[in-house]
Order: sequence, then C-alpha cells, then structure tokens
Amino acid sequence: MNGHSFGDPVRLAALALVACTPFVASATARPPQAQTAPAQPQRPAFTTSVDVVSVDVNVIDGSGHPVRDLSSSDFTLMVDGKVRRITSAQFVPVAAVAPIGGSARSEPAPSDYSTNVGAPTGRLIAIVIDRGSIAPLRAKHVLAATTRFVERLGPADRVGLFSIPSGPAVDFTTDHASIMAALQRTDGQAEAHPGTKNIGIADALGFERGSGITIDNVNDRECGVSSNGRGTTGMGDQALCVKLVREEAGIVATYAHERARNTIAGLRNILDRLGSSDTPKTIVLVSESLVIDGERNATAGLARAIAAAHATIYTLKPEASDSDASEARAPLGAARDRAVQEEGLISVARIGGGEMFRIIADPDFAFTRLESELSGYYLLGFEPEQSDRDGGNHAISVKVARKDVAVRSRVEFTIGATRQTDEQIVMALLRAPVLATSVPLRLTTYAFQDPESPKIRLLVGMEVERPVDPGGHLALGIVLVKPGGEIGAALFQPSIMSATQAAQSQKSFATLLVDPGVYTLRAAIVDSHGRRGSLERPIRAYMTRISRFRATELLVGDEDGGDPAAGGVAPTISGNLSGGLLHVYMELFADSPVGFDGTSVSIEVVPAEGSAVVDSAPAVLQLVAGDDRCRAAAGAVPISRLPKGNYLARAVISLDGRKVGQMTRPFRVVKP
Repeated sequence: MNGHSFGDPVRLAALALVACTPFVASATARPPQAQTAPAQPQRPAFTTSVDVVSVDVNVIDGSGHPVRDLSSSDFTLMVDGKVRRITSAQFVPVAAVAPIGGSARSEPAPSDYSTNVGAPTGRLIAIVIDRGSIAPLRAKHVLAATTRFVERLGPADRVGLFSIPSGPAVDFTTDHASIMAALQRTDGQAEAHPGTKNIGIADALGFERGSGITIDNVNDRECGVSSNGRGTTGMGDQALCVKLVREEAGIVATYAHERARNTIAGLRNILDRLGSSDTPKTIVLVSESLVIDGERNATAGLARAIAAAHATIYTLKPEASDSDASEARAPLGAARDRAVQEEGLISVARIGGGEMFRIIADPDFAFTRLESELSGYYLLGFEPEQSDRDGGNHAISVKVARKDVAVRSRVEFTIGATRQTDEQIVMALLRAPVLATSVPLRLTTYAFQDPESPKIRLLVGMEVERPVDPGGHLALGIVLVKPGGEIGAALFQPSIMSATQAAQSQKSFATLLVDPGVYTLRAAIVDSHGRRGSLERPIRAYMTRISRFRATELLVGDEDGGDPAAGGVAPTISGNLSGGLLHVYMELFADSPVGFDGTSVSIEVVPAEGSAVVDSAPAVLQLVAGDDRCRAAAGAVPISRLPKGNYLARAVISLDGRKVGQMTRPFRVVKP
C-alpha cells in the first residue's frame, strides 16, 4: 500500500494546537473565555446557573438489595410537606464486592485515554469505631469482621477510619491495606461495671427520673427492701445497701450520658471534617450503646450536619448475649437495657437516612447486609422553590410508588440563599474524591514543546456523550495538580454549546501551558440540566530524549474525526479510528539545524499483540513556524483494509539509515 502524507505539517500543527483548541490557559493567569475555531460562527457565552438540588436515596427490597428499575415518575419528593418537581432519577450502580476470601478485580484501564464510562463507581465510606462503648472482648470479633468488610470493598472505594473518643485515624484512601492495619491496632475501651450491685442502664435511668416503681424493684432485688427504702433507718445493712444502690445507679447513668455526649461530639467533628461537597458519603458507626434518654437535645442539629456533609449513617450494634463471658454478672433486665442502649443508635440512623443492624452471633452477617444496601443508589435531582433557599433546615421526605420496599433518605436538607453557579459546581466536582458519571466523557492528552519557552504545551482533548439540545450547553473545568497538591494549571470554560445535529458525542480541545513534570489532570463538566461528569488522568508532561533529539508525543487521528472546514483531520481522543487513513504527527527538536542532517522518520502500523509491520509510509520533515531547530514529522498510512482490532502506531526515527528510537501510540480500528 502507498502512504499518504498530511500535505503541510505546519498546517496540521496549527490545526492540532490552535484551530481545534477553543481556549488556552496558563499556570499564572486566569484563562480567558472560550474562543471558537475560525471557521465557526461566534457563539454566545452563557452565565446561567443550574438550579437543581441532588439527593441520594436508597430503595431496598425485602432481601436487602437495591431496587434498580425505578424512574423519576416512581418517586415523590416533598419539602416541608410540599411536593417538588423531580427533574431526574439516575440509578448509580456500585461495582460488586468480591466474595468472602477473594479480592475485587477490575479490567486494566486503557493507557491512551481516560474515561468515566464503565469505570468502577467508587464510594466514600467512613468507618467510625466508638471505642468507648464497645467491650474489649466483643471488639476483637467485631473489628475482625470490620476488617473483612474493608477487604471486600471495590478498589475504587475510598475508605476512612475514625475513632471515638480517640484512637487510630486514617483519611479517605484507596489503600485499603492501611485501613485494615489500623483496625488491627484498634480495641474496645468500654469499662466493666465497677460496683458491687447489679444495676443496669435502664435501672440507673429509672433512679435518675425518680421512678418509684423502679427504685422499689431494685431495692427489693438488691437489698430486700421495698417502698423506696422507707423503714430503713440508721446505718444498718439494709440502709447501707440502699445508699450504695442509689450511688451506683448515679454512676451508671452519669457514665452512660458522658459516653453518649462523646459519641455525638465525635460524630459532629467527623461530619465537619468531611466538608460540604455534594459527593454522597456513607458513615458506618460501630457502637454498642448510645443512651439519649434524658438527653433529648443530644442529637439536636445533627440532621443539619449530616445534610451539609451529604452523608448517610448506618449504625452497627454489637449485641451482648445473655451469657456473655465479658460480663461480671449475668445481666438482669437485659431486654430493657438493650432498648435503652440502642435508642440513640436507631435515632442517628433514622435522621441519617440509614438503618441500624444488630451484630449478634455472626458479625459478618450484618456487614454482608450493609454491603448489599450500599451496592447502588438513586441520585434524584429536584427543583427547589425560592422559599427553600433561606439557609435554614427543611424537612425532606421521599416516597416510592411500589410496595414492599424500604426508602432510605435523610430527613433534612439545607440550601444556601444563593444559587450555585456552573463554575461553583465544576470546582466542587474537581475537588471531589470520587468520579461523577451522569455525563459520560473520555479524555486524552498530547504533550508538545512550547516554541517560545521551556514549558510544555499540553493539548487536552475531551469527548462528551450528550443528547442534542439546541438550548443546552456544558460548563467545563480542568486542573493539573502536582504530586504535593500544588496547582500547575487550571481553566474554566463557561459554555460549550450543544451539537446542532444528531451525534453520539461532541469533541472539545484545549491547550494548557505548564512546566515539565508529573501531574494529575482532573476534568469536570455540568450541563444545563444539572447532570455532571468528571474523571482524572495521570500526566507526564515531558519531551522524550531520543539520541540527539527531544521528541514530542505522537499525535494520531483520522479524517472521520475532523472538521471538514478545518482540514478534515483532528486528533483522536478514544483511539478509535473509522476512516481510511491513519494520520500521524510529531515534532523533533535539536540543538542546532545540523542535527537534522541524515534524519528520517517512517510511520509503521503493527498489531498490538504482535511485532510484524502490516503497513508503513515515510513521514515528511518540514520546518515548524520558521524555527530551524524544530522539524515536524507527518505521514499517513491506509487502514481501511485492516480488520477491526487493536494496533500500535510507531514513528521510527533514523540517522543515516540506522534506527535510533521511536515514539508510539495505541489505536483501534473500528468500522462505522
């Protein structure tokens, strides 16, 4: 087969780095608004904001599995008792956990581009161990089950560990091994009943309330004296016993209240630490007791903090058996004590939109049920009224028009008085630790040398799957983050207009001017309906040293991916080529013009799993922008006769006929 060149490599460079890039940003200045390609008419910039509030809701069937086939018409959402219009209802599936004893696996991500399509939907799960409430012996078994729960989570899940009142703490991470190691260093610190009398928490609270029936029953049981100790005088044994019972009841009640206040304060601190991003978070509180009897204000304001953190709280309560060896004496009134101890845990789970699960004989059973419930949720978008935007607390309820299902949703929410702008939403998405997948997108990069500085000109290409919407637009943000967290470059584009004709995807290009280095690129978009998408990609913004040259990355494309008015060729984003020619472009830099003497470049195509060259063509070397220290190498190879599959494009650099190096880029041949 005969090869075909691009014709004018300089023109292709302009196409790749100028005509296809609607905006340019640097690391030191705020980027300008988008400028469209010269061949396109001027488009207006949008300054609208998205007035849609997102609420995550779990709908669970009788066996504890998420219900997956609901639409927006199946939900009814009310704020302060008044119905609000639901604009969207998206079920967000979460990658299934691995079976017990196994580990989760995922397919390797493509190297030439990144996508949120089919990507594992990671969750934010905060495990909170209420050490002060858990008996040391029970903690051993419960924390071992917690460790197995973490081991079975998906690789994209970010897990954090927090301890109350103190103990091991690990911020959100996908390094699950570090969480499991910290759990192994965690124990229970609940103190055994120190007194000589068998006073349960229900008895102690009865004494605190002055319940005559409770006081009489306990005195009769412990001292053989009824009627509140009346008739016992002096310092006889019975009088001393009654006095001791009263004192011990006070100690038990005080200790329970102190523990409850510690737990609630710890939860508030954790919620504050989680921040106010819209990313759904799950808090798993492992606690043996939360006594709120007589402390009705203990949970006041907790619902607001939960709503602000966008969190759902599940509580797991280890249960002591009636013959627990960790108890000094067999418990009396165990059922009453159990009800008092779990009242607060049930309340926290209710206002947190979750559920309380008891850990009885098999601790893995409760965690398995939790795993099932967390395997998917609905993201509801609804339009708030102006009265909702007062910054105050508002009751929210979600119902489903289906029998035999349970709906898990928070009971309150708060919206600021000011609507979120597109830019605020995009910035929040860029900071969020998990991907948004409502809008499917793909992204790739090509690194080139900036001709006027030592910086790298990074071409960022994005492909967005979106329906045709004449009045719709996308807001886009991109940020490059250095390993230490410093921002290397950033931009915000307020409006990318919707495609005007039916198409499965829409492409957009940008150029970032950055210092050479290693970065994490994060990109986020929101459309005019409030749908959101985000992804991240590791980036090496370097030139590659090949013999006497510094080489840019290999840019590939085909005519089916380009704009005919701009020349018909555009860089590929997903690596999928459906045209008849594989077009290739790269640049070589030398210290002086004589460095190019005897230099040649050839373009080769080889199967991804092989080494035999299936076709090749010479590349044309030409000056770039009049710089005699730079040459553009461009060429094309026919691919119309190649079968569908994965291939590798190679630009082979030779000096005096001897190969000195090559640059490669994978691509895939697809048929229309």
